Amino acid sequence: MKTLHWQEEASCRSLDPDLFFPVAEETVYTDQIAAIRRICAACPAARRCLEWAVATGEPDGIWAGTTPSERRRLRAARRTSRPATGPSRPATRTAGAA
Repeated sequence: MKTLHWQEEASCRSLDPDLFFPVAEETVYTDQIAAIRRICAACPAARRCLEWAVATGEPDGIWAGTTPSERRRLRAARRTSRPATGPSRPATRTAGAA
């Protein structure tokens, strides 16, 4: 069985992309966001869509029902909860150091 790319499973695939990229500020298009969120709530690819948008830093549009500001908050929360990149090591002396 062939594994599909998440976009091939997305409920929005056959819809007008402009619907997901409103021109106005977020506070102005709350009704449009509500309609998009209903589409995304039933979408089998929503989790992967959101992961892609957050991981890539997608600055525009509605992805998996999230606005740009919501994704910025998610990225910030992930950065603050992420463990250090590696264990801290004590300084080592090089040969010949006093």
